[in-house]
Parts: sequence; structure tokens; C-alpha cells
Amino acid sequence: MEVGKAIVAIRAKLNMKATELANKIGISKTALSQIETGKARPNAATLKKIAEAFGTDVSFIYLAAIDPDKDISQEKRKLFNELFPDFHATMLSFIDKDQQ
Repeated sequence: MEVGKAIVAIRAKLNMKATELANKIGISKTALSQIETGKARPNAATLKKIAEAFGTDVSFIYLAAIDPDKDISQEKRKLFNELFPDFHATMLSFIDKDQQ
């Protein structure tokens, strides 16, 4: 599960700069960079603030963070890919930059 990559993807979909997100949630740009690169994991309060800044909830970020190659067993991966061939693109399609 790559929470940092999901945050980057959602932030990009919203055309939000890292500095803007960091300011909205009250952390430094350096701290946000560490979260986005996977060097640090956000605590529950920070993740909630990130989700609120995105106009979504924490569960959406976790769904967007799924990496089928790492998070889904090999025997279930084929079915997952058949059911959700464009999983990440589909997840990001639910983000509406006008709702934030």
C-alpha cells in the first residue's frame, strides 16, 4: 500500500501544489515531501487533514493507495485486474477539483 503515491496522485488531479497542501494541513513542505515519497507515514490526524483538504475521506486515500502487484495475492490479482482494469484511473475519476 503506497499512501504517499496516492496522496501525490490525488493532489495532482486537484491541481494542488505541495506547498498549498502543506499549508492547508499545517505541516511543513518537507514533512509532506517525506510522506509523499514514503519516507514517513502520516499519523491518523494528519491523514484526516489531508483527506479533508482533498474533499474526501481517509478510506478513499487508502483505496487509491492499493498496489495490486504488492497488496493483492497472486491468485486473486488476475480477477482483480479483470474486474478493475484501470483501477487507479477509476479511483481518481471520483475526485472533483470543484468540491475541495
